Amino acid sequence: MRRLLILALALACGAGAAAQAPSGAPPLLQPHYARAIANEISGSAAKRTIHELSLHHRMRGSTGFGNAAALIRRELARHGIDQVDVISLPANGAVFYGTQRSRPGWNASFAELWEQKQEGGRWTDDVRIASWADQPIVLAQDSVSGRAEAELVDIGAGTSPADYQGKELSGKLALTSSQPEAVADMAIGRHKAAGIISWAQNQRQAWWGEDQTLIRWGHLKTFGEHPTFAFMVSPARARAWQERLVRGEAVRLRADVQAKREPSAYLIPTAAIAGRDGSKEIVFSCHLDHPSPGANDNASGCSAILEIARSLDRLVKDGTLPQPQRTIRFLWPCEIECTIALLNARPEYARRTLATIHLDMVGGNTEITKSILRVHGTPPSLPSFVSGVGFAFGRYVNDQSLAFASSGQAAMPLVDPEGDRRALQAEVGGFNQGSDHQVWTEGSWRIPALYIADWPDRYIHTQRDLPANIDATKLKRAIFIGAASAWYLANLDESGVPSLSRTLRTEALERAAGTARRVDALRQAGADESDLANIWRHHFDHEAAVADSIGRFTAVPALVLGETRRTQQALRNMLGIQSAPGRPAGADAIVYRRVAALKGPMDGFGYSWFDDNLAKAGLERPALLARTAAGEGPGFGYEALNLVDGRRTVQQIRDDLAASVGPVPPEEVAAYLAALARLGVIEPGRR
Repeated sequence: MRRLLILALALACGAGAAAQAPSGAPPLLQPHYARAIANEISGSAAKRTIHELSLHHRMRGSTGFGNAAALIRRELARHGIDQVDVISLPANGAVFYGTQRSRPGWNASFAELWEQKQEGGRWTDDVRIASWADQPIVLAQDSVSGRAEAELVDIGAGTSPADYQGKELSGKLALTSSQPEAVADMAIGRHKAAGIISWAQNQRQAWWGEDQTLIRWGHLKTFGEHPTFAFMVSPARARAWQERLVRGEAVRLRADVQAKREPSAYLIPTAAIAGRDGSKEIVFSCHLDHPSPGANDNASGCSAILEIARSLDRLVKDGTLPQPQRTIRFLWPCEIECTIALLNARPEYARRTLATIHLDMVGGNTEITKSILRVHGTPPSLPSFVSGVGFAFGRYVNDQSLAFASSGQAAMPLVDPEGDRRALQAEVGGFNQGSDHQVWTEGSWRIPALYIADWPDRYIHTQRDLPANIDATKLKRAIFIGAASAWYLANLDESGVPSLSRTLRTEALERAAGTARRVDALRQAGADESDLANIWRHHFDHEAAVADSIGRFTAVPALVLGETRRTQQALRNMLGIQSAPGRPAGADAIVYRRVAALKGPMDGFGYSWFDDNLAKAGLERPALLARTAAGEGPGFGYEALNLVDGRRTVQQIRDDLAASVGPVPPEEVAAYLAALARLGVIEPGRR
């Protein structure tokens, strides 16, 4: 197999080898454009913005978020960038934007938690455990005002009736290892606790649990039936209390919270660099919300696209770069829910957008945060050359940074004066969910996206996600990957398609090698040959669709299309992969199509349209949603709905899922689609 792939590589790349760029030259872009961008962008400038943003507790609809949005707008105006605006969309809990129920704004003005001691027959404050003024992250999001002076009762996880047996909780404070939203119904609603103290841990990775002093971001349900308050404490604090409770000691606390939810607005700063064709746009996105300090997550991504806006705008205005063919737009929404709201409330944004580049956590110093930068593309259900463009620039920065770290010499090392000099070692390729890019690529809009993000980060969603953890060089490199990709996509025309095709050919061979390794491993594990044939069928269908996707941007010369098809056919022949006959569907085969009036993913942020409506309809949760894909990648439910296009049958959707996400029984796919049809998300039809 390996020998065949080497032969295929020679066949695919041999004709274009002489035309490849000289060593050290960037892919796709003219070298002087790439160098101009590299010289202008500044990781240090972006890091200074991170410092400023980290001072604000940026909850959706809050004063802190408003201050952060004002900061972004002020900086855009200071740099003279055009079309600066702040989009305001009502968020009151009643308005729906497609599948996202708007959530009212949440503000807190005061919150303190004290441990008390008994003196002279009365309880007095002894040690202040938590303070909103010092560390806003100690108060769980969506807490409401309340006050209590009460004993602490350990309810363990607090998610089952057994956790409460033999415990009197009425009027007391419940200590739980779960997120507050998971225990509020039982602890507050059924057992009448006065409030919740949580030491919930999340964001599991290799360093999870290593630091027992970390306080993690907590949540209560925005639309829960039992409003309450919850404080977040560290595992070290919680375990010290547990040891005392086991010894029979009383732990008495005083909690005081002033917080509320109220009608507000989703604020989304925006700006643009106008293109010669203003009807089409390349969009940069991030998410501006998250708790203070939230330096890497996601002050880093928001500061990075601000620096991209400043740099590209300056280079265009001073004539170093020409005016782009397509407009380059910048958006600073809150995570996921604001993006769903925007694309529903302002559909012209989706109509104009050809591709989105989303930056979410892009600056973590690897030695501190243990983070690896990921450059990911579109989901398997949305084949696009856009992924290959981002991957090409990601690989280039990897190569240049490694050359510089190894020898001190590189054509474009992309080192910031205030940053590190180590190799980037980004992971390039694939798709992963987890941020706003998955909204753009979802089946309602099907807009290709690049996702540039760190993972893991051992301090994510804690009080130690600090600006001190940020590396200016890593910021500069992530900024370059995004800026170079956007500039290329904003200017791609027919003349650039031949060189793009050569770049995509290399990426295609990378995928072919990956597919070959996967098939070999499955064959050794005893997989059925029909399943392996399905994987290869999906692979070649995907490659054909990637080539066709260029047509959304510009005309594709027939010669290029012909070369691409011949390369894929030669590879198929060498691998001994026969063209799979089309599956006979029958004239009466049922297909599904999306209901146009309902747009958005089934799970938003802080609200799940699917779970809400599933409960209202009295339907069981489909088994498909409990299925976990092996490794990173899209979820079964996300991709199954994305594959609904009015052409694929249920069996064909199952086959594509099995080839791209993982093995899955056809009946689980059919049951999930039937549930979606019952809820009015999709509707059946005939081929």
